[in-house]
Amino acid sequence: MRVLLTIVTVLILSTSGLSQDVHFSQFFATPLFTNPAFTGHFDGTYRFSGMIRRQWQSVSPEPFQTHGGGIDLRDAAKIKGLGIGLSLLQDFAGLSSTTFNQAKLSLASHIRIGSAKRGGIHLGGTVGYFTSSNDISRLSWNNQFNGTQHDPTLPSGEIQGNQVNKLNYSGGIYVDQVANERHRFGVGLAIQNIAEPDISMFKASENKMFRLYSAHVLSSFPIGATWDIMPAGRAMIQGPYDQYIIGTAFRHHLVDSEISKQSFQFGFWGRWKDAGYVSAGLQMEDLYVGASYDVNLSLLQPATNYRGAWEVTLIYIIRTVREKSKRLRVCPDYL
Repeated sequence: MRVLLTIVTVLILSTSGLSQDVHFSQFFATPLFTNPAFTGHFDGTYRFSGMIRRQWQSVSPEPFQTHGGGIDLRDAAKIKGLGIGLSLLQDFAGLSSTTFNQAKLSLASHIRIGSAKRGGIHLGGTVGYFTSSNDISRLSWNNQFNGTQHDPTLPSGEIQGNQVNKLNYSGGIYVDQVANERHRFGVGLAIQNIAEPDISMFKASENKMFRLYSAHVLSSFPIGATWDIMPAGRAMIQGPYDQYIIGTAFRHHLVDSEISKQSFQFGFWGRWKDAGYVSAGLQMEDLYVGASYDVNLSLLQPATNYRGAWEVTLIYIIRTVREKSKRLRVCPDYL
């Protein structure tokens, strides 16, 4: 049993190690965590977003859990095209209580181009502060085996690392072409951990957080009076690790008018050599709720029995009174 637990632990660490940074399956519904250029890139004044991810519940009594949320503003301080945002994230990993807490302040500039202003160039950057720590007293070690069983009262011989506190920086660009809400295409590139901070918990060693390069494509095309197809993809390269996601969602418009917008969507996605997953989302006016479930296809599959992670996302937009009154002005001119 101890050998099996060791193998499972190593596989979990190696699988999650495909990316040092936290990643979300619904990258298309986590704007502040996908690219800082998305800060303030929405139709409205305020946007609140949140997400929860829970992974490896089938193989560990302490699953990996990630919680994130943020708020961003469009045309902040009444400056056209200026986006400002604040995001918070906590990642809790396994039995060692390895915890990563991060707060980021992001700024972005949005420039519309072309005669019809349908094209856009969006530039963004963030400065963040994070802390990382763990608790090795919750782990079991070989030195605590008394010949018959594990005895937690025996000294482990291991040294508890120090808490890490660092600044971190990222930047990004996103270029899009928008004919209308249903017909759009965009390509982005983001770079995280620009300074490659040292995250080692021991002064005698160095463990740099590799710079993370992320390219992504988001699109939407109508395929009928009430249906859209939304292909998307993301490639992430971080040091010796990489991750590739590709798939599409299909959106059905229940109501699509000037005064009301309601739709639901479902999608099918694949993460290369790691997982396949499905997603679903419901749009009710300015509220979007999404969910996804990963089916594990990695080397850990014999232990997980294909069970991977579930994830929930939420986005809520507040529009100004002036924008609402403009949207609701549907009376004929002669009245």
